Amino acid sequence: MTIGIIVAFCCVPLIGYSQSDEIDGLIQALEDKNVNIRRRAIRALEKAGPSAVEPLVAALRSEKSRARAGAAEALGRIKDGRAVEPLIAVLQDKISNVRAGAAEALGKIKDGRAVEPLIAALDDKNPDVRSWAAKALGEIKDGRAVEPLIAALQDKNPDVRSWAAEALGEIKDARAVEPLIAALEDKNAEVRNSAAKALAKIKPAP
Repeated sequence: MTIGIIVAFCCVPLIGYSQSDEIDGLIQALEDKNVNIRRRAIRALEKAGPSAVEPLVAALRSEKSRARAGAAEALGRIKDGRAVEPLIAVLQDKISNVRAGAAEALGKIKDGRAVEPLIAALDDKNPDVRSWAAKALGEIKDGRAVEPLIAALQDKNPDVRSWAAEALGEIKDARAVEPLIAALEDKNAEVRNSAAKALAKIKPAP
């Protein structure tokens, strides 16, 4: 059975094929050059749920960066705690979009084990990775991230500054109020907007 047929059926049981066979085929589809096939495979793996976690964790070690990125995204959608440590390891991947995908997935899983590694990812050389790390920390809502996110308000990339402000608004820690007030003077409009929204969440108007 070809990869295309497996993806087209999206995990609907097929005569002569086990669920394990289908999951393996879908994981192979994560390597496909066609983005639509990869997207359909990710959705199908999400539907497969916990039974897909271990094969997806194995796919995080694939030689193909497309497969690693797709596996990270699927694991984030499934939200199974077994994926946390493997995804933390992927924050060190040599390909930036794979690292970013791991950060995004960890934010969706919302496990405290990821906080310190995501804080470290705020110093990643790639701004997309730093942005996703900030967003993920806002989703986890752990106080350990407050000071590092405050520091990220000074990042040279405006997207990172904006996501850091939004994350601080999600955590709702009073330590962020003064730095966010200062961010209202940021030269970037999106950062100013994010800071204003964050302040409203931390200290709602009477």
